[in-house]
Amino acid sequence: MILIVDDKPENIFSLKRTLELHQFEVDTASSGEEALKKILKHEGYSLIILDVQMPGMDGFEVAEAISGYSKAQDIPIIFLSAVNTDKKFIDKGYTAGAIDYVTKPIDPEIFMLKVKTLHRLYEQNRELNRMHSALKVEVEERKRAEEALSAKVEELHFILEAIPQAAFTLTPDGEIEFVNEYWYLYSNDGAKLPEFHPQDG
Repeated sequence: MILIVDDKPENIFSLKRTLELHQFEVDTASSGEEALKKILKHEGYSLIILDVQMPGMDGFEVAEAISGYSKAQDIPIIFLSAVNTDKKFIDKGYTAGAIDYVTKPIDPEIFMLKVKTLHRLYEQNRELNRMHSALKVEVEERKRAEEALSAKVEELHFILEAIPQAAFTLTPDGEIEFVNEYWYLYSNDGAKLPEFHPQDG
């Protein structure tokens, strides 16, 4: 979903209509304060189109506030401005955290290319983060399973050491991996380790 932030209803209407014609879901805010409240409550924004000149909090202040929200700081921001078109304002926009700074009048085709590119990149990045989180969970689960298995093996070895008989365990391919103390006593009397073949059962 794309969030449009502009204090002029006519600007919101035209942008919203353009985006919806290109199959984008759109949300709107008429002030910087309203935008911040929505961003805090909603985690589904893939792009913010932010007007620079607004009463109250201007676009620069909104962008700087967004950069301080851990859950929102990666959302790309496009600044739109018809007034603050000097290079110093454009520099300030990028410094505040914008990905792009577009001056009006805008070229609708070029603007939509930028929107589509940023939206796609954000969605791809979010999917990569989701996959990374899922992989991290899987690794942690495997680690816990290995620790549990290791604890079971240690428990088994402890039991085998406690019984008054020779005992041993084998690997899946038939190799002896553990023998208890009684086995050594048994082997010291001249006995040899038995040959074991898995297919023997």
